[in-house]
Amino acid sequence: MKLKLYKNIKYFFEYIFLIIFFNFLRILNISTSSVLCGFFLWIFGKLSKMNKIALKNINLVLPNLSEVEKKKIVSKMWFNFGRVIGEYPHLDKIKINNCKFITMYNHKKCLNTCDKNTNILFFSAHIGNWELTSHPMTQFGKKVWFIYRAPNNPLVDTLLRKIRKNYGVGLIKKGPEGAKECIKLLKKNGENIGMLIDQKMNDGIESIFFGQRVMTASAIAKFALKYKCPIIPAVCVRTNGVNFNIKYYPEITQEKIKRLGTETKIMNLLNNYVESWIRENPEQWLWVHNRWH
Repeated sequence: MKLKLYKNIKYFFEYIFLIIFFNFLRILNISTSSVLCGFFLWIFGKLSKMNKIALKNINLVLPNLSEVEKKKIVSKMWFNFGRVIGEYPHLDKIKINNCKFITMYNHKKCLNTCDKNTNILFFSAHIGNWELTSHPMTQFGKKVWFIYRAPNNPLVDTLLRKIRKNYGVGLIKKGPEGAKECIKLLKKNGENIGMLIDQKMNDGIESIFFGQRVMTASAIAKFALKYKCPIIPAVCVRTNGVNFNIKYYPEITQEKIKRLGTETKIMNLLNNYVESWIRENPEQWLWVHNRWH
């Protein structure tokens, strides 16, 4: 009983702190908010246990880099992650049509693909500011539902859901109930689902990532095979400050998915996309997860 009370009090104060913090950031312009949080994590992120995990991961998959280069990547990663946090409270203010700091690639082809198909599956990774990846689709009138891992604090979850809802993205909690919700959506027309596929999932399937065997969530492959949905890779890369390139790749057609035939082969293909994004911009990927361990 005491433990539950302590947890509820802790959750409440975390929630209040986050409201105050986000409201403070909203007073600032997006550039200032981004830089402020970037500097904060650049300083304090390197003092955390996750810094060691990041270096361990880079040592494993990018062994040819010098120690100086590896540390530089991790340092820049913290700055980018801080920027993402600082930009989060401003996401609902960003209007793609009138936005000078976002450049889009292939979004018209992507919109055409959405028009020609019943449903689309999108995937991305924790690169650049991944929260922006779905912005063009929602602001051009497409329905996009995003599968996410809910924070342990339900009050914080409610706050984050509200922010995301304000910029037009539907949310589905990761887990068995979320999977059922996805199935219901995929049985309808015009419901598109997006997910980040770069994290470890212990009860997933084995796939190859950077030449290493890893456990991977395979929901996107399951859905593509069962509901005959094409898959579109999408990535948002930071170019400078709060300037971004959002790129939509040509669809992975249902014919190609059928030829691949298995969840493992599909996930290996999708992992190749993510790996190429990371190799191009290693300092923008979130290296702090135990992806290979």
